[in-house]
Amino acid sequence: MTSSGLEPAGGARVAARQGYVVVDVETTGFSPAKGDQICEIALISLDTDGSTVDEWHSLINPRRGTGAVHVHGITQAMVAGAPVIEEVLDEVWQRIAGRVLVAHNISFDLRFLKILPGSHWLTETLCTQRLAPEAVSDGKWTLGACCERVGIPFSNAHAALADAQATAELFRFYLGRGLSWQSELDRAAQAPEWRPSGLPQRQARPR
Repeated sequence: MTSSGLEPAGGARVAARQGYVVVDVETTGFSPAKGDQICEIALISLDTDGSTVDEWHSLINPRRGTGAVHVHGITQAMVAGAPVIEEVLDEVWQRIAGRVLVAHNISFDLRFLKILPGSHWLTETLCTQRLAPEAVSDGKWTLGACCERVGIPFSNAHAALADAQATAELFRFYLGRGLSWQSELDRAAQAPEWRPSGLPQRQARPR
C-alpha cells in the first residue's frame, strides 16, 4: 500500500470514496477521432479538503509519432519503452472511480479519456478554467495565467505531472475561497467500486 491509502493496481483495496482526482494528459494532437493518442498522463488524488493523498504519472507509448515535441517535450525515444494506455488502465481507473475528476480545460482531457475502455468511471467533473471567474481576477484563463494571478508557482508547462500539480494548487485555492462541491462528491461516491480491468498491466514509466 502507498502512503496515500491507494494500493498499486491489482491490489484488493480501492481508492477511498469521496474526494477529487486531478488529471492532465499530453497528447499527440487534438483529435482522437483523427487517431491522436495520449503520450503522457498524470493523476493526483485529493481528499475532500483538497489535501494531496497520491500522485501517479507515466509516459505512454501512443503507437504513433508523439506530435508537437516542441510543446510537450516528449520524443519518440522517450515513449519507446513506455506502456501503452491499456497497460496502465487499472492505475488510472482505480484513482478516478468514486471521485470527482478535476482538470483545467477539462473538455480536452475528457476527449481522450472517454474513448478508453472503462470510461464509465467518469461520472462527475469540474473544470478549473470554467470556475476561474468565480475566484480569480479578470484576465486570461490559461492555467499559467490563473496561477500567476493567485501567486501559485508554475514551471515546466506541458509536462503532465507539473500541469496536474499546478491545477491541484489552483483547485485548493478555490476551496480556500469557500467554493464547495458536496453534491458532486456525493454523486461520484455512488459509482460502482473499482475492479481490475483484466488486461495485462505494466509499471508506470516516469518522464
